[in-house]
Amino acid sequence: MQPQGLGPNAGMGPVCLGCSHRRPYSPIRNPLKKLYQQTFYFHFKNVRYAWGRKNNFLCYEVNGMDCALPVPLRQGVFRKQGHIHAELCFIYWFHDKVLRVLSPMEEFKVTWYMSWSPCSKCAEQVARFLAAHRNLSLAIFSSRLYYYLRNPNYQQKLCRLIQEGVHVAAMDLPEFKKCWNKFVDNDGQPFRPWMRLRINFSFYDCKLQEIFSRMNLLREDVFYLQFNNSHRVKPVQNRYYRRKSYLCYQLERANGQEPLKGYLLYKKGEQHVEILFLEKMRSMELSQVRITCYLTWSPCPNCARQLAAFKKDHPDLILRIYTSRLYFYWRKKFQKGLCTLWRSGIHVDVMDLPQFADCWTNFVNPQRPFRPWNELEKNSWRIQRRLRRIKESWGL
Repeated sequence: MQPQGLGPNAGMGPVCLGCSHRRPYSPIRNPLKKLYQQTFYFHFKNVRYAWGRKNNFLCYEVNGMDCALPVPLRQGVFRKQGHIHAELCFIYWFHDKVLRVLSPMEEFKVTWYMSWSPCSKCAEQVARFLAAHRNLSLAIFSSRLYYYLRNPNYQQKLCRLIQEGVHVAAMDLPEFKKCWNKFVDNDGQPFRPWMRLRINFSFYDCKLQEIFSRMNLLREDVFYLQFNNSHRVKPVQNRYYRRKSYLCYQLERANGQEPLKGYLLYKKGEQHVEILFLEKMRSMELSQVRITCYLTWSPCPNCARQLAAFKKDHPDLILRIYTSRLYFYWRKKFQKGLCTLWRSGIHVDVMDLPQFADCWTNFVNPQRPFRPWNELEKNSWRIQRRLRRIKESWGL
């Protein structure tokens, strides 16, 4: 697929495609209804070295929202038309055929399944379009990543999409099956997965996580899933995910320097995020600093002892820990670990609405306000009461 090249008559506006023109210009042909089987298998195959796949395809679903429930409106397939990539073809079409026809106050939920993720120029234009139309939410599932290594600007533009609230992810088996059933003329035949489909998905998923971690940004969907303080969370895209250990930290110095921010994720076979955090802190000069940590799970007993020892070695340091959920709170040794933190002078508390909003602003998306989930404050109150009872039972 060649980089995006737009001519002088492509109708590109500075903010929104089509909105800034008195005479709308729509060079885009109508979308396809279905893909041929051979076309889908060739262009959507998530191989790492995609020789000969210079075209890009975009399968889309447009849903309206009725009482917070999605209502199917349109679906189809766009491909690159001339020098205009499929993403921009969709935006031209969506602006003329949907936004101009339906009520501008109506909310739309759009999902894209793409053979290639957006190039840097398309990502920027999509981000601008979303900034101009706040009634539109977008999820992008890509079979392959476009120039993710050769072009550093591409990584920044992907994060620009994240900041506009776009859900960006790699296509896994459920997404390929959905595309096959909805957008392919399959003659009733089931989807036949190719070799290494799941392995290549894991490869691209890891690359996306690396890109976002370099920007110190969590994806919105990751934040809502991992930091959610409900006892159980609803499945995402009909799949259940295990809630992992994340630690977001912000270090503020007394001299007024820019705060140091970052986040850490526990991976199987590695040390816990609290230990990774301590290793990072010990490599720095720490004097009269204030550190705020937001955790998805409260520390285990070993991590609690090491945090307490770190605080003892740095008596001038102020360390505050806020946790979304309590980890094995009914076990005595985990309760003792929490007491060790309190006795060492570390402030330990449960995240409530102000902490969730602050974590969102600093580590997810400073451009968009935090939208609390149902019963967030009620769940926080329950966990705070549980933590208070642990304190009282240990005489603190």
